[in-house]
Amino acid sequence: MYLYLSLALTVCAGIGFAYGLYRFFQDESALYVRMIIFGVGCAMLGRLFETLLFLVNGELGSGFNVGMLGIIGSFLFFFSANYGQMDSIVDDGSVKYRKTRIISFAAPLVVVAIWCVIAATRGIDESTVWVGVEMLFVALASYYHLKHLIIDDVSFGLIRSIRSYNLLSLVYALLCMSEVLVECFNLPTVCIVIVYILECIVLLVFVPVLERGVKKWTT
Repeated sequence: MYLYLSLALTVCAGIGFAYGLYRFFQDESALYVRMIIFGVGCAMLGRLFETLLFLVNGELGSGFNVGMLGIIGSFLFFFSANYGQMDSIVDDGSVKYRKTRIISFAAPLVVVAIWCVIAATRGIDESTVWVGVEMLFVALASYYHLKHLIIDDVSFGLIRSIRSYNLLSLVYALLCMSEVLVECFNLPTVCIVIVYILECIVLLVFVPVLERGVKKWTT
């Protein structure tokens, strides 16, 4: 079951990555968009390794596996895109946005809380440490996804046009953490099936949703 679910995630992420390459790398496009496409590509590579691991060993095992680097890389790209390319445009550091900055910490706090629950239940071992490393990058990215979802828009609707993308990214972060929870607590198989199916849907629509928003920048 896990092999087929992981394979489905790999295929969906691969389709999303290939579509992004086709739509945004034929002509020059914003670095912001390209970084997000590379993030989807990292997710594809991470899931591909996990699929191969399931195929060879029948399980992921505990502790570190190279597939984690795919998840870490994807959220690192999402974080870098929002922080490095977008945040300085929408937040000038003034008091006006202080409330938004504070509220935005809700997303990473949820991530930290989930890790604390896992660590308190299973103890601090190699597995929970590597899950914590993975969740650190999810937390960093989720802060800016939430921030850019709720912050006041700037001129020309720059942020409003990609709010759907930021919402979808937050959902993807939540699903990745739900996947960890299901696996850590050995919840019923139906739970992991639902989580994987939802992740497949998100990875398929990720780039088209981003594309629809980015088009509004030039119209």
